[in-house]
This record gives sequence, structure tokens and C-alpha cells, in this order.
Amino acid sequence: MNEVGMIALRALFGGLLVTVFALIGEMVSPKRFAGIFAAGPAVALAGMTITLVFIGGRQVAESAQGMIVGSVALVAFCASAAPLVERLGTAAGSVVALAIWAAVAALGWPLIS
Repeated sequence: MNEVGMIALRALFGGLLVTVFALIGEMVSPKRFAGIFAAGPAVALAGMTITLVFIGGRQVAESAQGMIVGSVALVAFCASAAPLVERLGTAAGSVVALAIWAAVAALGWPLIS
């Protein structure tokens, strides 16, 4: 399959999974768990499924490792952003939190390379 076809298939399958996850999120109670069924996981699963079918498991494993490092960096950003914004103000706190995200992601990069 050519690259354009694969991108179109990923978009179609991703949209379908986002819709399914949104329906599950609407049915879940309490509503604070609805974020688990947000668009991010659906798009990731769709992309990884298409990659698995057309390219193979090795590429999927590399993608999953990158997602894990990115999620650890996002947790570091979220954990640091609120106190930094409170202490330094909106702009400075956000910039420092973004630098923390970049540092954690950069430290994780050699682990998956």
C-alpha cells in the first residue's frame, strides 16, 4: 500500500475509534473516568494497528516505546506546571514546565534509541 493510502486508512480508522471511545466515555460513570477514553488513546491504537498490519511488529514496538517516554515527560510537565505557574506566573511557569518536559523527553530518548 502506498503512503497516501496508509495515511487515509489511519485517518479513517482513527476517526472510527475516536467515535467508539467517545461513546464509551459517555456511558462511563463517574464522568471523571471519561478522559481515559479520549481521542489520544484511540488515535494511537488506530495508528499502531495499521502499522502492525502493513509494516510489522518492530515498528509498533518502537512507536510504543516513544509513546511511553512521551507520557512520562507529560506527567513531569503536569506535575511541575501548577506549582511553577503559581510561583513564577503564567508565562514563566509555563516556559519552565515546558523545559522540564523537554529535559525528561531528551533523557528518555537514548533509552529507546
